[in-house]
Amino acid sequence: MTVPQTPSLLGLPEYLEATKAQSLVTALTKTWTATMGKPPEDLDGDLAACRRWFDPVAQGQRLRRELAQLRQLSPDVSDPGPPLTLNVGPAKRLVTPEGRCALDLLTSLPDRSVHALTDAQLMPYDRLLAHLYAGWGRHRLQSVVDLLVGSTKPLQIPAAGVVIALLVNRCTSEARALTRFALGSTRDIVDRAFFGAVQAFTDVLAPRRRARRNDPHLVSGWMLYEAARRLGEGLIVQEARNGHDGKVWIRAEAEGDAIDVVARDLVRGNRAHATQERLGLAYDALVSALRKDLPKLAGFGLVHERPQHSRELRQRLLEALSRRIEAGA
Repeated sequence: MTVPQTPSLLGLPEYLEATKAQSLVTALTKTWTATMGKPPEDLDGDLAACRRWFDPVAQGQRLRRELAQLRQLSPDVSDPGPPLTLNVGPAKRLVTPEGRCALDLLTSLPDRSVHALTDAQLMPYDRLLAHLYAGWGRHRLQSVVDLLVGSTKPLQIPAAGVVIALLVNRCTSEARALTRFALGSTRDIVDRAFFGAVQAFTDVLAPRRRARRNDPHLVSGWMLYEAARRLGEGLIVQEARNGHDGKVWIRAEAEGDAIDVVARDLVRGNRAHATQERLGLAYDALVSALRKDLPKLAGFGLVHERPQHSRELRQRLLEALSRRIEAGA
């Protein structure tokens, strides 16, 4: 098979006049210094710094905020254009990883009037960029896998409480799903009812944890998504959009996995690990608090807890925790 020749990722011409090369060096150096807050330094370190902007999993909210805060470039700073720079606003642009590699190459060229750029000069940078982007691209998938298999930080205690609260209320089918009301006081009632139960659970297992009592968004907040990242397709989260309510439930076939994930993560991480006694107390506190607030949800058809099921679930959780403790998590 014949492999077609492809141009270098740096996008530089085969022949480059010295004046053009110097112009590129000046523009890239000034742009880098203005946006990164310091002059270019070590290539490997600078490419690692580029991840702040070019990592595929960079948070959009942070990017928007920090891009808005970038200094505008002086009109006398020319723009080399893509792939060496990326325009991000009026008089604002970033030096791309390709641009930083090009800068490294251009500053190493000998003193000549015209430079003939060869594959031997360009290929090391192309390989470096390929490895860089491959690593960044796999990072997203690897981070998801690590969460699912439990090789990264454990599920936070309140998020573990969310899973247990859903199981206690038997939200294990779409018919018994917890409704995520789109707006208004109804959504707040559901949030507060389940938040109280989760907070009771957390107070036993992590009594020093600072509670966000002024922001009890369980159904609509971070705890649900924290749990969803660990349970994967086992936890169904339907968004409330365009005035339509959403739903959340744990698949019936994933109930055992959900119990095991909670047990696994309660004995992992740099925090006090749960014991059977403490988990039993935390579970009882959650059930007691939930039963206290569930009548508020009866009018919405969201009460599905049954005492016999809750007793059986308690035993399953304690047995799963015992197996995890014996196995060293």
